[in-house]
Amino acid sequence: MIIKLHFSKSRNYLISDYFRKVAFKGFTLCMFLFFFIAKAQTTVTVPNLTTAVAFTGPFANSTRTYQMIIDDSQLTALNGQYLTSISFRLPSTASNPWPAANTTYPDYQIYLSDGVEPANRQLNFAANIVGTQTQVRSGSLLIPAGSVSNNGNFTFEITFTTPYLYTGTNLVIEVRHTGSDGTSTSIAAVGTSASGYGTLFTGCWASTGSVMQGNFTYVKINSTSSLSVKSVEINGGASVYPNPAKDQLNVKSPNEIIELHIYNMAGQKVLSQKNSVKNPQINISVLTTGNYILQTIDKNGNSTSTRFIKE
Repeated sequence: MIIKLHFSKSRNYLISDYFRKVAFKGFTLCMFLFFFIAKAQTTVTVPNLTTAVAFTGPFANSTRTYQMIIDDSQLTALNGQYLTSISFRLPSTASNPWPAANTTYPDYQIYLSDGVEPANRQLNFAANIVGTQTQVRSGSLLIPAGSVSNNGNFTFEITFTTPYLYTGTNLVIEVRHTGSDGTSTSIAAVGTSASGYGTLFTGCWASTGSVMQGNFTYVKINSTSSLSVKSVEINGGASVYPNPAKDQLNVKSPNEIIELHIYNMAGQKVLSQKNSVKNPQINISVLTTGNYILQTIDKNGNSTSTRFIKE
């Protein structure tokens, strides 16, 4: 059976115009997805050098705390991004991948925060922190056999359980662990006399004794430009309602919140509020329509990030 369709000239125009609009919207959507995918992930490696020595801290098999301070000038590509993981790599002299067998760190913690200028670093972990530290990773860490390759690349990522919104400041990466059930390995680093050490980056570490100056390990920092829908609630943390919201944003959290900060999608802080009540409200009527990130900080210094829409 053949069905013939007859359209008037005006109807043909309307239909062709309709499909033209659909095609244009489809093209626009494709372009949006292209730019979203192209810009979704950003990585930065610090330092931008080729010389290398070695350092044991992050992958030692005994207790270590290792603090890395990076000047904001090295991280401009990450401004407004959510930091999601870091990677270390073996020295170029390593003959084999590491570890030889599956290795577990029962307690591997990572904290991020603003920091002092690298030139002002002290051999005192707390003195190098500006503001509040945010714990972005906790719990055990399994490193599968051979997952840290010896080909000079960053092949094993330590993923954060809580993404961290980087807002363009000096960055402190602090790794704390209690050792592992495997062997130690050195990772690629630059020495204390390397170009940029003490001005663009610096490090210090401790085992069970005093804090000491340390080599600065090559670190690859991975980020994404936005969080998924799951960002409405991270690790059972703060949630917000209504969402979208027009004038008042209500915050519900199992933890005692002491500070609230709102950032726009460019990573700029646009509102801040101290808090002393269990389920706070924050007045957002002054904000323009769009997407925002609410960061809450509890009394223990832990942070969660929640996305919401301002109507």
